[in-house]
Amino acid sequence: MSKKQLLDYVQKFVSLEENEAEQFLSNFKEVKIKKKQFIVQPGFTNKHRAFVVKGAFRTYAVTDEGQEHTFQFAIENWWVSDFNSYIYQHPATLFIVALEDSVILQLDYHKEQELKKTNHKFETFF
Repeated sequence: MSKKQLLDYVQKFVSLEENEAEQFLSNFKEVKIKKKQFIVQPGFTNKHRAFVVKGAFRTYAVTDEGQEHTFQFAIENWWVSDFNSYIYQHPATLFIVALEDSVILQLDYHKEQELKKTNHKFETFF
């Protein structure tokens, strides 16, 4: 069910044939995340892009003085990531924490790059 949710989302932007949809979805891994669990932390390179199937996440940074600044809330059918870290494969500067028990579909950075090379529709989508 969760991969169908992602496919429905993707097909709003690009039209995929059945074999293309299977190829695309086969690269995603379903991961269950507990409330208060971090999926990204500063200093670690973000190696996955995540599509929220169920639940909610908060993306924030902490200043040197300890003050928290929220950048994003991600709910169902949204993407969540420290995109600078993910795209450039540099250490993350943001925290991403689950606000409730959640389910995400993770796409590995290298698998995304391979998808983009194999089909322009995937590149267009991302």
